[in-house]
Amino acid sequence: MTATSLMFRMPVPAVSSVTVRPVRPEDAATLLRLAREADGSDHAWTDLLEFHEALFEAPVRAWAWLACVDGEAVGHAVATVGFSLRARGYCLQLDTLHARDEWVDDAEAALFDEVRAMARRLGCAQLQWLGPRHGGARFDVPGAQCDGLRHVLPLA
Repeated sequence: MTATSLMFRMPVPAVSSVTVRPVRPEDAATLLRLAREADGSDHAWTDLLEFHEALFEAPVRAWAWLACVDGEAVGHAVATVGFSLRARGYCLQLDTLHARDEWVDDAEAALFDEVRAMARRLGCAQLQWLGPRHGGARFDVPGAQCDGLRHVLPLA
């Protein structure tokens, strides 16, 4: 998927079966399983209290989404709100965005769209994410500057 296609792509055709929805408390095990798949590790959370507090208890401090195909979770995204002194406002920080190989293009694009939409709903000045310093940045989209390893997409 090219950078241009993420920002300016045509709406996903009806034949795409990827849907994106917010993570619910009953999805916690699925989200953690997908996160372990993305990391390539078997490390499990030893204390899920902070995980549940951040995602599901007021004040919410993190948001997560699942990309699903025919009811099966094939990808996920997690983001938190931070503050950017440079942007003089809040920013949504994309922590994780991953989909299984066979769904990587459609699912990651749909997840990225949902994260960007949430940043706008929250009134954030920027969407930020970490990526490679040079090349290979999957979401190296037009208008985003690379600030070290942090990619910054102004939303205004």
